[in-house]
Amino acid sequence: MTLKLIYEYDAEGEFYQKIEIPYENQLPAEILKKLELPEGIDFNYGVVIDGKAPNWFYSYLAYQCQNAAWVGCYYPQLEGAIVVHSQTPTVEVGQIQGSTKNNLLNGNLELKVNEVITVDGDRYQCLLIHAVDISPQVLDSLTLPSDLNWNREIVLWGQAPVWLYTHLVMRCQQASWVACYNIRTTEAVVVVSQCPKLVPGDKFKLVPKSPCPAIVFGGPPNSGKSLLGYTLKETLVKMGWNNKVYLHRTTWDGEGDWFAQMMRTNPELANELSKIAGRRKKPENTAEYFSQQAEVIKEIRRYTDLVLVDLGGMPREADKILLPSCTHYIIISNSKEAVDEWHKFFQIVKTDTEEELIPLAVIHSVEDKKVKIVNREPYLEIIAGPWRYGETETAPQELVEQVMKLIRE
Repeated sequence: MTLKLIYEYDAEGEFYQKIEIPYENQLPAEILKKLELPEGIDFNYGVVIDGKAPNWFYSYLAYQCQNAAWVGCYYPQLEGAIVVHSQTPTVEVGQIQGSTKNNLLNGNLELKVNEVITVDGDRYQCLLIHAVDISPQVLDSLTLPSDLNWNREIVLWGQAPVWLYTHLVMRCQQASWVACYNIRTTEAVVVVSQCPKLVPGDKFKLVPKSPCPAIVFGGPPNSGKSLLGYTLKETLVKMGWNNKVYLHRTTWDGEGDWFAQMMRTNPELANELSKIAGRRKKPENTAEYFSQQAEVIKEIRRYTDLVLVDLGGMPREADKILLPSCTHYIIISNSKEAVDEWHKFFQIVKTDTEEELIPLAVIHSVEDKKVKIVNREPYLEIIAGPWRYGETETAPQELVEQVMKLIRE
């Protein structure tokens, strides 16, 4: 991989440098062992890291650039770079460079010292992250747990923004070594090391458990499918399931949580960025791509308590390869005629190793603000709406209760 160095100026005319990460469908941890920074970086100025990459990749780059005046991670929904490390009095950690967005949220951030066990039987010190609706400003006053043992290793674990991971790595660099856990690849990758035992690029897996349920969403375009997945995840997170539910998007347009958040404030830019990403990241072999996604879902199910799967778009034959990796399905449709089509789509051929998908709910998507129960058996059927970004902040309570039953079981 070749990292690209770009010279830019922010809205105030201040000079900074951007390290652009080229898109790669899969980034092996071993890439860190031979990765080199672009030539020509002037550490007297700020450095911004930009591109779609795992938390460990960002963290490694930030650590390598720690001598810069400041280091930031570009964050699309704020249209600016969040400063995660600074050595200059004019730029503060937590500051959003180049953005006029006000992102002061009353979120919740907790850091706890825990322990993780690897498949090889090693027990490592873990810094467990619980982050809900946090703003970059939390970095300015963030304190680490007093019982963190600096003579040991630190494994960062938890669903959190990449800028928080990057900042924590910078704060924890004095430890024996630091690793970032990435649930998408279900492995922890070493990014900083002060000892010869483990070096950046080394990785390890944690002890897996029995596969958890996986709910796949289906429905025609403009029904609210992606918004439903996002709001359901956010609702569960706010109920305390932050590190126990994972939303996996199988499309290649890069529509992560940033897209849902940006759609509230700047839908035009959000859609444009999604289109650009979709054109740039479309795989050459879609059958191979979806086959890989199926294996990713199977793997993630062994390391969390619930997986939500967003197919996106219209039903395609290539998508069906994902279905055996799931256990249940939810249909959300703005057309009654399309509901039967999606029921048929989710009916997979049963084999000795595959179970039929269980219908969990059918949501008839409407423009009006309402939630009406139609049936509870054999699955939940409701009329609900509207499904518009900025208006729908939580999932219907009846649906949440159905999903919670799966988690409790």
